[in-house]
Amino acid sequence: MPSEPLPDRASPTRTPLTNDTRAVGPASRALSLLRRAAKIAGINLLLIVLLLIPVELWFGYWLDGPGAVSMLDANPGRIEVRSSPLYPPGTTITNSRNRYGFRGGPADPARIDVLALGGSTTAERYIDDKDMWTAQLETGLRQSDCPMTIANAGVDGYSTVGDIASFNGWFDRVPGLKPRFMLVYVGINDAAVNPKAAWYEKSVRYKSQWRQIEHYVASRSALHRLHVALRGWWQARENQLIHDELPITAGTQWEPASLPADFTATAAPKVESYRRRLSRLTELIREFGARPVYITQRRMDGRLVDEHWQQIAGSDGARHTATVDAINQATLGFCHDTGETCVDLAGRIDFSSSEFADAIHTNPAGSAHIGRFLARELAPVLCGETSRGR
Repeated sequence: MPSEPLPDRASPTRTPLTNDTRAVGPASRALSLLRRAAKIAGINLLLIVLLLIPVELWFGYWLDGPGAVSMLDANPGRIEVRSSPLYPPGTTITNSRNRYGFRGGPADPARIDVLALGGSTTAERYIDDKDMWTAQLETGLRQSDCPMTIANAGVDGYSTVGDIASFNGWFDRVPGLKPRFMLVYVGINDAAVNPKAAWYEKSVRYKSQWRQIEHYVASRSALHRLHVALRGWWQARENQLIHDELPITAGTQWEPASLPADFTATAAPKVESYRRRLSRLTELIREFGARPVYITQRRMDGRLVDEHWQQIAGSDGARHTATVDAINQATLGFCHDTGETCVDLAGRIDFSSSEFADAIHTNPAGSAHIGRFLARELAPVLCGETSRGR
């Protein structure tokens, strides 16, 4: 009986390849690569999270109690002793904030009569505690037989947007804080606010559980603070608001300038949005039991000479200054319409170039000038005499 031939072991039986069979190999390899990439990404993401946890715990405010004050760009309880470019070489200054986030003022918040709000021109980070315009104002009032204790709540970058936000998470958490007056030194930063940007009006931000969680995380996260700081730096750079960016000296070079053709159309929504924020800020100050006093600001990198604009050479000072002027006029108009108190510092004080460190920030001499001027203007207001918007 013939035997069947044995299979050739060196030549196994092959299944014919079809189109579907051929597609399995590349698809499988692609899926394997995708899984491997996802695994690597997941491991790296986990490592980043593990590394960020100690960073957040060290630099953030997660361990603060639920009643801790919430500030985005200032550290309560901080004391800095360092040099400053606004003082002679070898001089050290003290820049301190107490446990409630204020510069200057009494240790007991219940003793604060006047609280000053504003941005970097109020915070004055390169000015010694005793030389701030708020400290000079307190000294001038005392010399005018109008003793008032003044605390400085200025924070770099704050406009009325930041001032409004301060009433939820900061001022409302300071025990015993009931100032009689709130001075709002305002204008320059508001000129740079995008009129379409969201702000803390009577919003739903704190009404929903999710929004409350969002605010809790934002107010404590070190990474969020870094994001806010970088975003603020970029916006300040775009609007030439950075310290020492445009130095002012007697030899500063000026050039002819003209406003953009669409300046009025561009400024109008800024002014309209600013007026709404002023209304809301006034409501909050009044609800807090204080009386608002609005103070206009002066910008020094643009000027009108014989009805023609000039600006510091190489800057955009004419446009920036004209925008601040429009904001100042809105402030004065608001006071005229509502009967609130305004002091037109921008229009009435006679600054010299030697009193400014740059186009926005005063040096110690300029801060002293502001303090003396406001002491004369505000003594009747703060010590009992009524004042109408001026």
